[in-house]
Amino acid sequence: MSKSTKQSVSEIIADFALSLQLKDIPPQVIRHGKLLLTDTFGVAMSCQKMEHASAIKRAIAEMSKDGPCTLWGSVDRSPLADAVLYNAALIHGADYDDTHVGGIVHPSASVVSTAVTVGEYVGASGEEMLAAIVAGWEIIVRLALASGGRFHDIGYHGTGIVAPFAAACVAAKLMKLPKTVLVNALGICGSQAAAIQEFLRDGTSVKKIHPGWGAHSAVYALMMAKEGFTGPRKVFEGDFGLWKTHIGTNEGLEEAFSDLLKVWRTKEITFKIYPVCHMTHSFIDCMLSLQKEHGIDPEDIASVECRIETRCYHIVCEPREAKVRPGTDYMMRFSLPYVVAVSALQKRMSPWEIDMKYALDEKVRALMDKVVCVDDNEKQNPGYFPGWLRITMKDGRVYTKDQRFEMGTPQNPISTDAVMTKFNNNLSAYYTQEQRQQILAIVDRFDSLENASELIDSLLLKQA
Repeated sequence: MSKSTKQSVSEIIADFALSLQLKDIPPQVIRHGKLLLTDTFGVAMSCQKMEHASAIKRAIAEMSKDGPCTLWGSVDRSPLADAVLYNAALIHGADYDDTHVGGIVHPSASVVSTAVTVGEYVGASGEEMLAAIVAGWEIIVRLALASGGRFHDIGYHGTGIVAPFAAACVAAKLMKLPKTVLVNALGICGSQAAAIQEFLRDGTSVKKIHPGWGAHSAVYALMMAKEGFTGPRKVFEGDFGLWKTHIGTNEGLEEAFSDLLKVWRTKEITFKIYPVCHMTHSFIDCMLSLQKEHGIDPEDIASVECRIETRCYHIVCEPREAKVRPGTDYMMRFSLPYVVAVSALQKRMSPWEIDMKYALDEKVRALMDKVVCVDDNEKQNPGYFPGWLRITMKDGRVYTKDQRFEMGTPQNPISTDAVMTKFNNNLSAYYTQEQRQQILAIVDRFDSLENASELIDSLLLKQA
């Protein structure tokens, strides 16, 4: 009996990634993609002065003083894999980057950092980089959807698990490597995919590198595969493949890739309007909406009840003692009591509210203590991050808000103007209006760029 000729999931992915051309992508997908790029560079360059970025840059410099690739926002250069790591850590550093909510994944941190950095390395055109980016988005979203959120259920950060595979596809496409090399590289990536979520318990900064570390490992996987190193062909669906070892089943894998070139998941990637865990966004909306509608004074609140599905409860509500007394920026970003309390008191949730001065403020602490989080799977809305919030006032009045769809969904859309406002707010402290307009203009004609240099030059920090 002859061997089965059925393609493995890796081979299906490789065929799609290596063959996709910009002309194959619908115009509306390209338009949405450029808006995602605008948001991505705005978020990334707002993080360049954060401590995690400085720490990574110092570590890179200690190991290598030079290289062919730019660390965005500076004149510093490093080897390819290190630059990919750093640039991705800029994008994901404030947890403000785009999300595919159904897949619970941050697509652009690994995909865009890899495309532009590898693009610089090989001299790729804007058209080539944009086609690679869309391929990467489609792959990372489908892998995340195929997991059904089950990586998160057992303690993994799904983005870090699937990032190496998408990044490998992006890099292989731009390096013009053959299918056999990419399939082997994907197999190698399976032994490098890792991202535990213990940071949820102590608020440490490791999540900031998950997308970048995945992309960093993808570069090494490709280089080794190019030199003849091999990886398993069935890295996803094999008996000891990623799916069975991590979540116990291959359910959803093949289906996730059955509609390539027919359905474009890129259009489902949405923008974060708040720089905190996406699972908390609808609760912020509920609080702000009720305050606006009823003129609620936080001083008059007796209690706030937040009902949230089990999967999210474990992430943003536990352990309670850490969530009501957050001690780091990441604990603030992943604390439902914190974001609800600060939103009520500040009447907004911007990057400026992620600040220890609020976590230590007695009014914030008093209100956090009044926020009760309830594990309630009846409030789930599969594929979305809903919010259900009830405010009880000291005089007995009760106000309830149930938001079934977070902002950014077709049911609750975010406007282009809101994305542009976010971009300008992120960068106004670092770039002049003229510089910001230049970045926007370059992104708008991204597909006609001769190479990555013009874009990377526009990101150079020119003012203190």
